[in-house]
Parts: sequence; structure tokens; C-alpha cells
Amino acid sequence: MDKLTFNITSEMSLPSIKQFASIETGMLQKDFYLLLNGKILNENSIQNGIVSIVPRIMGGKGGFGSMLRAIGAQIEKTTNREACRDLSGRRLRDINEEKRVKDFLAKGGPSTEDPEERKKRKLQRLCQAPKTEFKDEHYEKQMSEMTESVSDAIECGFKAGTSEIPIKKKIKSKGYFDSDLDTDSSCDELDEENVSTESTESTKKEKSDKELQETENVNKRKSLDLEDTVTIQKKKIKV
Repeated sequence: MDKLTFNITSEMSLPSIKQFASIETGMLQKDFYLLLNGKILNENSIQNGIVSIVPRIMGGKGGFGSMLRAIGAQIEKTTNREACRDLSGRRLRDINEEKRVKDFLAKGGPSTEDPEERKKRKLQRLCQAPKTEFKDEHYEKQMSEMTESVSDAIECGFKAGTSEIPIKKKIKSKGYFDSDLDTDSSCDELDEENVSTESTESTKKEKSDKELQETENVNKRKSLDLEDTVTIQKKKIKV
């Protein structure tokens, strides 16, 4: 129902005005409210003025704001404004396309160069060696020192392996009563000592040979690891 107005020229009380409004509109007094000069009428009596009758509207249960927030979180922000229009009504997509065409024509348009010649020129550029040069005195000094130290370590290993370890023979001290022993028993003891010394010498030689082989293998592994690191560093420098 639209808002209704009526003019009051003489003094009237608020209940009489509400009763008159309910008779004119056919609504109950609780279904509308009165406005005087844009404000809700709460005075007991009115001298004159224009009174508006505004019907009351049933309110909802709320929750509209939370629904809007949920929908806003689901909407993704876009940076594509091509479908928008400017103030003159033209789409931004058409304007941007026109700018791209103008820039393309300003640069000279499509190239008339033969595609085979272009490919040849590209292959020549790729086949050319890079002109980068690496000069680092500290790095070169470290490389030379590392190679020298490795060679010295290998020589020391070979020298340590080839040098024979002197074998000390144990000499048993003879006591005072040992002089009275028979010559046969002394000869047998000497034979046993010679056999034991020979066996110990053979075992020591075998151990020294094994240690020499192990040192040689370790030195070879170190030299190979050094060469690998040098090649990897050179590749990184070239890249």
C-alpha cells in the first residue's frame, strides 16, 4: 500500500488522528504509523501540519549479510577487463587489439626474410662457442696445490710400501744353570727358534704387502675423486 497523507488544520489529539487514519485506510492501528515532517509522530496533540500514514512491513529473519559474505568469499577476483567498456561504449578488447595492430605496423609489418635463411642463421649462432672466459688466480693456485699434494701423497705411499720393516730377533738370556744343559736340547731349541722366526717374518711380509695394496687403492681412489671434482667444477664454470 502506498503512503497516504492528509492535512490537519485544527488541533487534534494523537488517538483521534489514529482513529481517523484507520477509518480512511481500513487498517488496524497496529499495522501503520504516522509521520509528521518526516519524523514519527509521538506528540499527544497537533496544531496543524501534513501527516503521512505509513504501513508497517513484516521483517525477515535476518542472515542476509552472512549470505553475502559467503558468496563474496566464493567469487574469484579477476584481472581480465577485456569485456568491459569505456565511457564511449567501446569494449576494451577492441581498443587493445587496435593498439597491437598499430604497434605491429609501426615495427615494419611481417618480415619478408626467407625462413630457411633464418634457420641457418640461428644454427650458426648455436654452433658458435661461447665467448666467456674464466680467470681466477686463487682457484688456479688451489688446483695446482691439490694436484701436487696428491702426487706427493702417492709417492709417499709407494715409498712406505716398498721400504722393508726391520725384524728384531729376540735373544734369550742364558742363566747360570743353563750352561749345564745338554748340547742336544740347545740345538733343538735353536731349530725351533729359527722356524718360529721364519714364520713370523713370512706373516709380517704378507701383512706389509696387504697394507701396501690398501694404501695404493686408497691413493688411487683419492686421485679419481679429485679428477671428478675438477671436471665438475670446470663444467660449472663453462655453464
